[in-house]
Amino acid sequence: MKIPQVTITLVALSLLIADCAPAADSGNVINLNGQAWSGRWLRRVEQGRSQLYVQEDWLTGGLGVQMLDSETSDRQRVRWFSSPLFTPTAFDNQGKYRYLAITPFAEQWRTEIVGSTLNLYTPDTIMEGLRRSRQPWGDRLVIDLNRRTPWRVSQQADMINLTVSAEVAANLPIDAINVDASTGAIAGNLIKSIKVLPQGKLTQIQIQTTTAINPAIELLSSPSPKIVIDLRRDYLPPSLTVQWANGLRRIERIVEVPNPSTKESAPKTLKFAVTALEVDLKQPQLKLRPIWSNPDNSPNGMLGVSPLSQMAGQAGAVGAINGGFFNRIRRLPVGAIRQGGRWLAGTALVRGAIAWNETGDVLIDRLNFSEEITTGNQIQIKLTNLNSGYVQRGIARYTPTWGSNYSPLTENELLIVVKGDRVVAQYQGAAVGVGQLPIPEDGYLLVARQTPEAAKQLPLGMTVRGRQAFVPNQFAPFPNLIGAGPLLLKNGNLVLDAKAETFQAGFDTQAADRSVIATMPQKGKLLLATIQAAPSGQAPNLFQTAAVLKKLGAVDALNLDGGSSTTLYLGGQILNRSITQTASVHNAIAIFITPPSQF
Repeated sequence: MKIPQVTITLVALSLLIADCAPAADSGNVINLNGQAWSGRWLRRVEQGRSQLYVQEDWLTGGLGVQMLDSETSDRQRVRWFSSPLFTPTAFDNQGKYRYLAITPFAEQWRTEIVGSTLNLYTPDTIMEGLRRSRQPWGDRLVIDLNRRTPWRVSQQADMINLTVSAEVAANLPIDAINVDASTGAIAGNLIKSIKVLPQGKLTQIQIQTTTAINPAIELLSSPSPKIVIDLRRDYLPPSLTVQWANGLRRIERIVEVPNPSTKESAPKTLKFAVTALEVDLKQPQLKLRPIWSNPDNSPNGMLGVSPLSQMAGQAGAVGAINGGFFNRIRRLPVGAIRQGGRWLAGTALVRGAIAWNETGDVLIDRLNFSEEITTGNQIQIKLTNLNSGYVQRGIARYTPTWGSNYSPLTENELLIVVKGDRVVAQYQGAAVGVGQLPIPEDGYLLVARQTPEAAKQLPLGMTVRGRQAFVPNQFAPFPNLIGAGPLLLKNGNLVLDAKAETFQAGFDTQAADRSVIATMPQKGKLLLATIQAAPSGQAPNLFQTAAVLKKLGAVDALNLDGGSSTTLYLGGQILNRSITQTASVHNAIAIFITPPSQF
């Protein structure tokens, strides 16, 4: 009986959409049962019938559809009050966003398109029961429904909010279900209070726990639809591997590594949450690029920070991970950035870096980048850095890539203007941030800090020529590069040496969220990953980060900026943390897809 019912539903849905013509083919608002959401959708005509697709993060966040492992990119394995099933996928014309067809979930739904808004109306649903029970491992809540219906969950600290598109049955004793200090009802092992809040055809259930706990939620369909919520301290989210696009996989898993601690009370192993994108650079449609906050040719140049999702969306990237270090107060880079053979910023320190080219070749190693100028009277001057917010005594160079203008970063700087190969002006800077000096399009500025001899070495009319050097020299031909550090793995071996890369003492043993990039055994494959605390665990230090990467099979690996900067983005969605917890960053390593013709 099930197959005929689904077939009839598909036809009915297609006809209803067709009746709405003429209508838009895409939009960015989804109205679910009268509640407006920000969400992208597409309408495609396939085999003479209209098919509706919605962005995948809306399907999971708005309907409560659960993603499952999938090995092909043209269809996604999911579950929604059912056995696992497949739903077709589609991409927008630029290949930036992935959409899933809603047909498998749209039993008796009513749909309409009004301008850029997709209206979805699901059948009225009754919440027939809500049961709770203590378990040896914690607590269980079971919600009984008379049909499948949208649901969503959110969490803040020790409060879990579950919203179900269902009306509470008239005979359901809500007062007997509610638990708090005033009711006198028995709380659970981990449950502190429960509040059932009917809101017409929606019901909100607030669950307060004794400590912050991630709920384990399972959807059952037999004999009737149920939402089962288990609260247990030892819960670990299931692994997930999704072939998101050709050459691009999304990975989520808990990785367990040995605990080197010899304390008797210490656990034998440590668990960490890994969220990753595996990119095959040998796939011709996939490209990797450094991106930064301001678009190319912006007058602000290297100045500025922004959330990774905004930066990636502005660049047209499909995915991204935060990149190198930066000065958060000045909003300027302090590490090396190279794009398309053009140096956007250099580095003053010998630190780890990753470089790559268009054919999928990758180099991860420690980079020693330097510049020097030679004057017309053969005086050689080593420069401290290039387009960097990291300041120190000496002479630094700032090119038009830095921005249209330069404003002093330290007191009493000597600003030397070079056009072509000749010094054309000298200016004495004042206080930090006071005044702006244009950077010539056909030249650069030399900024002397605590270097009084520079005025005589670089007088007006003096010719200068520059030279760049790389150690190791293998970095030289690579057009794209991001510097960060420390280097973690080389040829699968631990090479972590924070002191050699001039990081502060204790940097390698601090617990913090981590962003990393690593080569994998298959040539051209890269892993862009965040490594964070597993539920009820602690964040990793750099030694633990390296151990996790070795467990994942990494060959060479580099630590990127971490802590609050740690962010992984894919298809409009932040994968590793709540969008409200993301911090702004200066630069990133971004993934681009060249859309095939069928997009």
